[in-house]
Amino acid sequence: MDFKNLTKIHWKEIKEDTIICYPEVEDFCYYPYPDHPKGCPNKDKCDHLNIPDFRTIQECANFRFFYLVYAEVNFKKYKELRERENPDFFNTPRKIANLLYWQNSIKRLLIQTLEDIKRQNNDKYIYVLGCGYGIKLSFQDRVGSMENSCINVFSTMKLNNIKFEVKPKDKVILCCLTCSHEKMKIKKQEQVNILNFLSSEKINEEVPHS
Repeated sequence: MDFKNLTKIHWKEIKEDTIICYPEVEDFCYYPYPDHPKGCPNKDKCDHLNIPDFRTIQECANFRFFYLVYAEVNFKKYKELRERENPDFFNTPRKIANLLYWQNSIKRLLIQTLEDIKRQNNDKYIYVLGCGYGIKLSFQDRVGSMENSCINVFSTMKLNNIKFEVKPKDKVILCCLTCSHEKMKIKKQEQVNILNFLSSEKINEEVPHS
């Protein structure tokens, strides 16, 4: 499946005081959800990265410019296509929506975007907090998640007028935070769309065959 046709990548410069950070956010990772009564299975992996909370990062680094880089996925269309391409396997709404079959592909699109932003700003130090576990970048040894750094992503997006669905049906948002000491140059196209700067390589998510 070609996720580029389902995804728009946006970026938005934000102010530091709209980044909502408090210790209790880490507790969100332990909230149960289907098949995971103890919460996120990647919590220990995130902890092993030893990424400090955002306020500690700021005390040490004193970043001045902040950008939300986020993917907006047409989740409604994605589910329709999944069901159509393999109805025998994707035979329940829960299986169709399962993040195992789409999330990594969207993260790869975000990674390509972040790498492209770094190329445009190669003379600048850029620090990234990712959307959950699994973001790996050539210019940063360890990439922790926004949540593991105690950032309330929903509150931060809401304060910055980014519309999202708490329980996605039609649209999914995956969001990263990029920090810098200097204002970054990001080529604009339709204000925030950076998709044309992505590789032409088709991104596919492996799914089981029925």
